[in-house]
Amino acid sequence: MSYDDVDQTPEPALSLGDAALLSVFGKLFKDQVVPAIDEKIAAVKGPLLAAYDNPESSTKSIDAKVDGIAVATHTVAISKDKYAVGDEEAFTAYAEDRGEVEVIIRARPAFQDAMLKRAKYDKATGAIVDRLTGEVIPGITRIPGGKPTGSVSLRWKDGGQEAVMDAFHKGELDSLLRGVPMLPAAPAREPEQK
Repeated sequence: MSYDDVDQTPEPALSLGDAALLSVFGKLFKDQVVPAIDEKIAAVKGPLLAAYDNPESSTKSIDAKVDGIAVATHTVAISKDKYAVGDEEAFTAYAEDRGEVEVIIRARPAFQDAMLKRAKYDKATGAIVDRLTGEVIPGITRIPGGKPTGSVSLRWKDGGQEAVMDAFHKGELDSLLRGVPMLPAAPAREPEQK
């Protein structure tokens, strides 16, 4: 079902208030529907892994079928071997014998983190200084803040989720939901007559 069939007249631009209401409904609907859909998607995982682990079964995959025709295949993912250095000293000696070693000099990560936390922009000089000592910290770049990040946060008011769902169930959001695909349970069908 879709709200496309409600009215096909062009939609006027949403007011900011309507856009905010549509946004919170979408978030709430997604938070409630997606976990239920994810549960359905994951329904095959447990039984397929159990069949794979069963020594009497050689099942590695199962087809999903519609009217006896395979439409998709679920397959147990098998990890490949990976390798890691377990003895750093032995491997370094091996690399050194082949001329494949290097010396890296850099600031300790803990020192770098501490200096970045203590860094402060000095408006008078345009330099980055240590806020504790006033000493100029060379090599640090300022990335000015105070600008929108591009994301918007949502914080529900007490009773807000219930109010939005009540409005949805009463049909008060129908005009905002035009074009949104809905996922109701499939209606019962009449048996086909021959």
